[in-house]
Amino acid sequence: MKIVQCNELFIKIRQETPNDYDEVYELVKASFATENHTEEPDYLNEVRTRETFIPKLSLVAQSDNGKIVGQITLYETSISCDNNNITQLVLSPICVLPQYFHKGIASEMIKESFIIAKRIGYGAIFLWGNPDFYSKFGFVPTYRYNIGHIQFDKKNVDFIMVKELIEGTLNGIHGTIDIY
Repeated sequence: MKIVQCNELFIKIRQETPNDYDEVYELVKASFATENHTEEPDYLNEVRTRETFIPKLSLVAQSDNGKIVGQITLYETSISCDNNNITQLVLSPICVLPQYFHKGIASEMIKESFIIAKRIGYGAIFLWGNPDFYSKFGFVPTYRYNIGHIQFDKKNVDFIMVKELIEGTLNGIHGTIDIY
């Protein structure tokens, strides 16, 4: 657990528990309502049932009144290479209640998830997202590392991104990932 100040708010970032699932479902629903992504709350519930789900990397941001105002989940994915698969992480989803947008909560959750992921031994995190937002955290298009997405393997798309937590983790790797 970590307490951070986001603008005028003090936020506790902690591991999500099963008791949080209903409140987080509503948070994800509210967060993505303006984006027309109605499948996101069910997607997160499905992610939690996978073998690749890592409870230590499913975090919530809680306000000082106990309300959950943010959520982030990282889970395992495989980079499919010619001779093997290499396990790393996917960041999906991350969300904040709309009334708490632009207060730095998402940024703090991302930073904390990086610390935990690196501490438990992961070297890279992939995502499908907005390059303008995620580049602030060191994410770059995966094609810079010769890694494609299964749907976009032959195309250089900027919204399939990766961040190395440990420099050199992706050196010499050529393959594809399937995220989302």
